[in-house]
Amino acid sequence: MRRFIAIGCVVALVLLTAEALVIYASAQSSPQTRANAVSPRSATGAPRGTLSTQQTTATVAPTKAPSVAATATPRGDFVARVITRTNSYRVATGCPALTPNAILMGTAQGHSQEMALQDYVGHNSVDGTSPWDRIKVAGYNYRMVAENIAWGATSPEQVVDAWFFETPPNDAHRKNILNCGLHDIGVGYYYLANDPGKITAHTYWTQDFGTLAG
Repeated sequence: MRRFIAIGCVVALVLLTAEALVIYASAQSSPQTRANAVSPRSATGAPRGTLSTQQTTATVAPTKAPSVAATATPRGDFVARVITRTNSYRVATGCPALTPNAILMGTAQGHSQEMALQDYVGHNSVDGTSPWDRIKVAGYNYRMVAENIAWGATSPEQVVDAWFFETPPNDAHRKNILNCGLHDIGVGYYYLANDPGKITAHTYWTQDFGTLAG
């Protein structure tokens, strides 16, 4: 049976790793970030540095150029199932269901694809672009956004449960999922069948959450 782990998760098992990032900003001020007691780690469990309260810094593994054999197999139902399971946990605790947002769908999918093809895992893009910058440039004028990422999970239910079943104080992903102030969601899933680089997870997952300004 394939085992997995989620960072900050009490039920931590070996091939899935997750990170969470929460970002608050007003329309007038510069974005601030807050890592909810998360210490990002690599797929091997080695510390990758904590997220600053001012900014995140990229920690990127060597780039791998996708070969012809590096096939990607998207699963449309996986995205829908991540949203359904996420919303089931929210509704059960009194939060409204999140609404799929086309812009957040695009940013989440793009980030999952980049992590897979560029052989790294982290919230920042390879070029150092932060999650809030990706989301803002894409056209989502936010008041608040948050992001969960993971790699190595083999099903939507497994990845959402890995994010959700965390206990304080190491429950950043769970806090993102249960943040009633977040209204919208986008989900990215990318499967790389031939994944020969430093990160060999095959599956790469992103949840982008947001609330529009105004």
